[in-house]
Amino acid sequence: MKLVVLKERGSTLVFVFLVIFIVLFTLPLIYMLINVPEGRLFILGFFVFFLLMMSLGAYSLLRRRREYRRAENFASLVGFSNSGVTFPEEIEFETGTLEMRGYWVGSGKNRSYHVERKFIPGEKKRASRVPFMDSPFKVAVSSDGTGFVKAPAVRITDELYKNIVVLFFTDEGKVRGTGTVTVATESDSAQVNYRGDGKFIAGTVYSTLTKARAVKVAISAEGFEYEKIVGKGRSFEFRERMLPEEKVIMVGSYGTITPKMVGNGLGGGTVILGHGEFIIRGILDIRLRPDVRAEDTFRVELKGEEIEEEKEFEEEWGFRD
Repeated sequence: MKLVVLKERGSTLVFVFLVIFIVLFTLPLIYMLINVPEGRLFILGFFVFFLLMMSLGAYSLLRRRREYRRAENFASLVGFSNSGVTFPEEIEFETGTLEMRGYWVGSGKNRSYHVERKFIPGEKKRASRVPFMDSPFKVAVSSDGTGFVKAPAVRITDELYKNIVVLFFTDEGKVRGTGTVTVATESDSAQVNYRGDGKFIAGTVYSTLTKARAVKVAISAEGFEYEKIVGKGRSFEFRERMLPEEKVIMVGSYGTITPKMVGNGLGGGTVILGHGEFIIRGILDIRLRPDVRAEDTFRVELKGEEIEEEKEFEEEWGFRD
């Protein structure tokens, strides 16, 4: 079992840099305010505005750091194992499903990362232990945090650790599906033969290429604008894991966790894991021309059962085209 405490990397360094920047920028402003009588009112107004903006930024960062510490303190007091989570005493919590979507708004220096979160409560309880939630999950997150997460979770409602959430990612399941994806142009063709192999999607690629440089095999998910390349070449084999190597439990604060943190906790880069329907693509990489693509779908099922609720999730959050 792997335990991950969800927090933003480099927050301490950012805070130190912010403090140093405020000090270095404030000293010249104070000097100008004292020694330059012309435009003193303008300098004073700018000085107040600068301090206000920097104070808001520092306050926001301090709040996030406080939430990270709450999650770390909670994780240090609780016992985690393959069988579940054990609290030091009985506490109140609710089980349910956490859904998140991360996306970027704007461009250049004005680009900012936004997260939509939704906890769908199931049952309220008071207990000292929560069994590991072997329920379906789905994660499709790019390296920049764009994407979505749906996972079984527990949200603490006791006051001391209120809104601390525990996410569960099971390694149980099996890849189902077999087929062939054929992608071709007038001068190039490739055949991607795929099959489910336990927790892996695997297969072979055969191609006849003239203008194309290579064939790529990628996996993706509905509503996810990125794809993960799992093989590249002319004729080759590929094998990609669709479930974690072991059970994973993640702990974080509801107001600060993001898809990007979850993706980093599951290995980083572009992460596509979980249960439900996924896309497999064959891609012809052609010089000086757009790639030519063809695709098919396969499923990852938990304990051999069909998983239908993901469709409602994708439609409700706008993940389907």
